[in-house]
Amino acid sequence: MPLGTAYSRLRPGDHLCWSYGTDRGRDDAVAGYVRAGLRERQRVVYFTETLSPDNVLEELDRRGIGVASAVHSGQLRVHSADDTYLAGAAFVPEAVIAGWDAEVERARADGWSALRVLGDMSWAARDIPGADRIGWYEAQVNRVFAGGESLAMCLYDRRLFDTRTRYRIEWAHPTTAGPDTPAPNGLRMLRTGTPRGVRVEGEADLSNRQALRAVLDHLAEDASGTDPLVVDLSGLTFADLAATRIIVQAAAHAPGRIRVVGASPTLRNLLRFNGGDSA
Repeated sequence: MPLGTAYSRLRPGDHLCWSYGTDRGRDDAVAGYVRAGLRERQRVVYFTETLSPDNVLEELDRRGIGVASAVHSGQLRVHSADDTYLAGAAFVPEAVIAGWDAEVERARADGWSALRVLGDMSWAARDIPGADRIGWYEAQVNRVFAGGESLAMCLYDRRLFDTRTRYRIEWAHPTTAGPDTPAPNGLRMLRTGTPRGVRVEGEADLSNRQALRAVLDHLAEDASGTDPLVVDLSGLTFADLAATRIIVQAAAHAPGRIRVVGASPTLRNLLRFNGGDSA
């Protein structure tokens, strides 16, 4: 993704961490992300923290985005984080993830092509019960987006988080970028129907290892049934040693049910070196 356009080029299945250090870096990303979603006839849901919902709509309107018609049609919704997934004065990741599943179904039932989520995650820097589980949440919610009917961009203000916390959060996302951060190829993981399983594309390394682990570790339960499952690596252009081990371990968790295919010769050798095999 070219620098500066990462947020407007996302597709269903993507989960981007937008790491910024200025208010403009946030506002430009919000506008570009919302504009792209409205153009693609996706339902856009923004959970704001730094600005009020009214201020968000005013800023979008100032930038020439027709928010009145989008709000009226139900295509654009802006909510306060405190009024939604923090309404109980605590963050409960399991409940939020279940809520996203319901929102995806609702968006499709209402005729929108996908659900496009935008979250201002500044609240995670506050002293809120459950905020310490934000890294776990960001990794596990990839299972929702792997369904291919939703996408998300999470806004993280680098001024609010210490380096250790920021890295823990970024590593739970398949891709991290920002106004002054070169956008990598990142990682895409999409569940497939024929054959049933998951297709992995892009690059898997330290920057997204936890996202990969969350999707593969739960592949057997997310793809219900007893049919064999396929992990298609034909679009995976790079995997470091630890990512390769995650792939082997996922197959070992469901022996006989998960088959790894499409690995490049180099990756095939790494898989075998770590006790796995691939077709």
